Amino acid sequence: MDKHLSRYQMLFSLGFIFMLVAAVGAFFAGVEVGSSRTESRYEAKKLLASAASAKTSYSQQDLVSFYHTVFSPYREFQNEWLAMEKKVESRNIPASSSLLKDLGDLADEKRKEIESVRSVPDTGLLASARIGYLASLDSISQASAAAAKVASGQPADSFLSSLRKQQSYKDAARKGLAAQKDYYSSMLKWASGVDGGIPSEAVLTGTVQSSAWSSYPLLVKIKLMADLLEKRGRWTDYYPQDLAGSVDALLQSGESQRLHASSINELADVVTGTGAVRGGDFWTMKSRLYGKETLPQLPFFLPPDN
Repeated sequence: MDKHLSRYQMLFSLGFIFMLVAAVGAFFAGVEVGSSRTESRYEAKKLLASAASAKTSYSQQDLVSFYHTVFSPYREFQNEWLAMEKKVESRNIPASSSLLKDLGDLADEKRKEIESVRSVPDTGLLASARIGYLASLDSISQASAAAAKVASGQPADSFLSSLRKQQSYKDAARKGLAAQKDYYSSMLKWASGVDGGIPSEAVLTGTVQSSAWSSYPLLVKIKLMADLLEKRGRWTDYYPQDLAGSVDALLQSGESQRLHASSINELADVVTGTGAVRGGDFWTMKSRLYGKETLPQLPFFLPPDN
């Protein structure tokens, strides 16, 4: 009897331990799978949205509507976040958990705002851009939550270095820049429909020589700068048109020859690496550098007083 009971107890104990190990394993697997499913959900939607992008054309109303309902809310958050980084870097404010929590809440708020939009097409570049911006906000929300746990009391340099090394932070920048590229690609689709001299697509695949650059329509130059920003991973508070204008200003000044930079890629790296590009630069040089160009009537292409 005792021997039988002892065997029963042993089997029961082994069974209990097995179930406990399985439950713990399932929990941690669930956490990882949940995160992967979120990522996969966005990737699947992006693939579906991109499937029709080659065939899709856009009206100016499509571009304007997207600007106000998706692009602008995202940029409002992005500018707040980048302003925080600059203030911490310049020691104007300390890194704090409450600051990161507020920014995480803002990211969630903007994501819900963009998610509620129903005016964006279900397929094509604008749909892909919207999905990318939503995914970017999800990732930066995760980054802010992780950073908030260790922010208080950290030296500024240490805090920013740790923050920028986070995979969720890198993902947020990458997804946001890819979405920005898609939005500017949609502008080219629109432009080619109203001006036969503008191609419907332009992709930065290698080095662009200055001689070729000078012959490009302005919107093509701007799209190529959106490509370059994505390739370089530069999540910035200035726009691709600000970078295009800075490059053209450098070419016009003759400084490119002194720098021995023969490609646009090199010139763009010079002006971004030295902090010579700022948001709004495009409008300080537009009338001086460019004549009549085909651009959609979007707020960031219109005079500042409009």
